Amino acid sequence: MSRCLIPASALVGGLQLALLNPVIALLLSALFGADPGQVGLVLAIMNASGFLAALVIPAWADRRRDYAGPMILCAALTLATVLSLAATTSLTVAGIVLVVLAGPAGVWSGMLFALQRSEGSSAEQVVRTRAVFSVAWVAGPPLATGVMTGFGDRAVLLLIAAVALGSLALSIAIRTSLRRAAARTEPAEGEGVTGRAGGTGPGHGPAGRGSADDGRADEGAAAARRPGRRLELVVVVLAITALQAGNAGSVTAMPLLVTEHLHLATVWAGVALGVCAALEAPALLLLGRLTRTVRPTTLLAAGALLAALYYALVPLLASPLALVALQIPNALGIAALTGVGLAWMQEAIDRPGLASGVYLNSRRAGAILTGPLLALAALGASGYGLTFWAFALLAAVAALAIRLVGGREAAPSAR
Repeated sequence: MSRCLIPASALVGGLQLALLNPVIALLLSALFGADPGQVGLVLAIMNASGFLAALVIPAWADRRRDYAGPMILCAALTLATVLSLAATTSLTVAGIVLVVLAGPAGVWSGMLFALQRSEGSSAEQVVRTRAVFSVAWVAGPPLATGVMTGFGDRAVLLLIAAVALGSLALSIAIRTSLRRAAARTEPAEGEGVTGRAGGTGPGHGPAGRGSADDGRADEGAAAARRPGRRLELVVVVLAITALQAGNAGSVTAMPLLVTEHLHLATVWAGVALGVCAALEAPALLLLGRLTRTVRPTTLLAAGALLAALYYALVPLLASPLALVALQIPNALGIAALTGVGLAWMQEAIDRPGLASGVYLNSRRAGAILTGPLLALAALGASGYGLTFWAFALLAAVAALAIRLVGGREAAPSAR
């Protein structure tokens, strides 16, 4: 497969999601006259649809050992979503379109990472691809709102359709490239193709180990480790979900913390979030290099501690300079969660699609957990400061849990 196809697909597909997701609520209100209650209902059902799709589509992909096919399907669903929204004026139709088409379409990113893993990509390569997504998310929201401001709300749908068409073309190109590679290697390397078709990548089975005996030995070792590995998987997934809650909640509450608790101008909330987004890509590249020598769980626990530090300090420092400076640990914490957390999940779960699906759903479950944490702001005079301190406690507990159960794995340089 051409080396440029994966990063190009990540950039275009990431831009597709970064253009659509932030403006869905705005489009429902501006184009279809939805009130806040209707917007919340549609988004809740759409997210439930996405949650189910992140279970069904990856399982189907794992059974077929095909991840490019679901990528094509998800890109086509995004294209169908925006074209359908552009063609209707009915809120009911728009809601059905978002639930039936847009919810499952969000699985696209998980399938790209599953494809990388199935083709033997290292943790560093996965984290680098995640950095490309971050670049797309820096550009996507301001581009979408700029188009809506300059050319009207409906114009952004045509822009998203054009980007989705590019994502669809790249997904098709990836599948074609994979089929050509398989056709070239099959006559000479039948056993190797069989191993690659298994889609599990290095470190998860006999494929690429050199002999069936090696594979059986690895399976025996895996069986011996299984009880502890199960505990580690459950604990770290729960910790990642808790970190996702803090991440989602802090973004949502930032404008309110800045204005109501720190008594700063609203613009500083936007500046802080923008600086964090700009720092996230270099932070991912740094952590990706560190995965060569440092345990993923160590990096993930360190990121959780940095996140806890950020959540604990930001309500205490009513200074624009301090708010911006604290985005450095915030960006490193987010990079550990979104990059290293995903790479760890792919190492821990031997089915690439399932691993990506579990990670996607940890984000959705974390977003659900955010609601009660945001409500803490009503309990005392500290307001949203109390909410951020709750995020800090959650992140600190997550760091401790990850460190306790993840300390037994070998460092990458020792493997």
